[in-house]
Amino acid sequence: FFAYSSEMATENLIVNLTFNPPKLVFLGSVKKGALDALMSKLQAHLPQATSSSPGQKSTLEFVYVDNPPHWVANLPMGYCNESVGQSQFMLILCDALETAADAGGGARNWKLKGSDCINHPDPGDDKKVQVTYKFYFVAKN
Repeated sequence: FFAYSSEMATENLIVNLTFNPPKLVFLGSVKKGALDALMSKLQAHLPQATSSSPGQKSTLEFVYVDNPPHWVANLPMGYCNESVGQSQFMLILCDALETAADAGGGARNWKLKGSDCINHPDPGDDKKVQVTYKFYFVAKN
């Protein structure tokens, strides 16, 4: 016999990360205002993990979309090479999510539970190939 307890409930978060240029999509238990401190940390560090022409670093702006509820962020002037840049970008992202509660603002610490990756044609140019990583995170209530 198993009884449900609200202490055992978990929240799920899926982060889609597409290269190049870098694009982030946060799906799941992401409420307006709850991730403000986390987003500030990502805005400060993720653009530094990209390579672009000097003085052309783009800013990372998060946009909330209601249907389905999710956050989207793009770095249109950014580029992450496969040897170092993409790994550094993912490390910054995972570190920020796993230590989100330290930043305050009601955020939770997320634990990475799984990941997946797929290569696909660039929607703007069928001759180019993009890669999208999916990260699956959970947080206990």
